[in-house]
Amino acid sequence: MEQRSDNSGNKKTINIWKWAFLILAGLIVGAAIWLAVQLQPVSVGEENTAPLVTNDDDLIFEVSTTKADVTRLTNEYLEKELDDQYAGFSFSLEESAELNGEIEVFGFPIQFSLYMTPYVLENGNLQLRGDSINIGSLNLPISFAMSQLSRQVDFPEWIVIDSENQFIIVNLNEFELENGTRFSADRINLEEDDIRLNIHLPVEAIR
Repeated sequence: MEQRSDNSGNKKTINIWKWAFLILAGLIVGAAIWLAVQLQPVSVGEENTAPLVTNDDDLIFEVSTTKADVTRLTNEYLEKELDDQYAGFSFSLEESAELNGEIEVFGFPIQFSLYMTPYVLENGNLQLRGDSINIGSLNLPISFAMSQLSRQVDFPEWIVIDSENQFIIVNLNEFELENGTRFSADRINLEEDDIRLNIHLPVEAIR
């Protein structure tokens, strides 16, 4: 009598490997899409190029300060403004403007140090242009770190992060104290420790 071979076991093995391959391919494609999204530059806010608008009777004072004073004031303000979001972050002015902290990269917390050069813009706002970055043992672009910052930290509306062009803009012309006092930058020279700011004080604030 003729015997017929049973290929059902082979077919099951082939199907298992087929589905395993399809699942693996799907995971690889999904990871590639996720990575592409993470590497896309993300910008928050827009640079305000308008001049600072003040009243004719405002009092204007020029204040000269130091890197140490600006460092302390900036950290105190951001800590109060961002609350728990600023935990683990620190800002300092030395040879450059330096932002240290921790961001998540591919789901893991990574320490970073972002070094920037500050410039005073024509309208008295500030631009911090990214120069270099230390981010663990990874070799990642500055734009990536800025993108992750903009995704993970809710900065005040007057702080702009342009990760594509690798700079942070501080729109001082959008910042105002409760009594109406405004500020504009006049000069920043880190090498000479010479920082000058203009304080625009409305007369109503002293009456």
